[in-house]
Amino acid sequence: MKKYLLSSALLLASFSLFAEKATKQPEPDQVKNFSFYDMNGKTHNFSDYKGKWVLVNYWATYCPPCRDEIPDIQRFANDNKDKMVVLGMDAGGSEKNEIEAFKKEFGITYPLIPAQESTLLAFGLIMGIPTSFVVTPKGQIVDKFVGIITYDDLDYHVNPPIFKAALAN
Repeated sequence: MKKYLLSSALLLASFSLFAEKATKQPEPDQVKNFSFYDMNGKTHNFSDYKGKWVLVNYWATYCPPCRDEIPDIQRFANDNKDKMVVLGMDAGGSEKNEIEAFKKEFGITYPLIPAQESTLLAFGLIMGIPTSFVVTPKGQIVDKFVGIITYDDLDYHVNPPIFKAALAN
């Protein structure tokens, strides 16, 4: 009988531990601070942007889907400049003059960051472009998009639907 009770107790304990682990949500990855330079050669640290949402968008001048997503990213950046910073990280190794022409062609006002080791390795291996990471004001990665990111994708995180519903009432 003692054997039966002990077995039952152990089984019950293991089920409760499993249930706890199964329902516990993993913590989002924290972005490790890294340094990078902008088009003017000025050095920045990723930690400079804590307190705001950050969209880290990897792109290339020759990438058609990258070109297609720019209007939505630019419009969202304009509409949410107090809440979000967009960092356009070149992943194509374009020359500075190519990046400047690209910026002018698309009317981009957010910072475009030339390709450099620190930016290309900061979020792990980039498997394709465009790739975007949505980072919370606390520096946590809450979403990754491989492919085109839209205005609505960004809005979902920065202006969650639950808050919009509360404001509408």
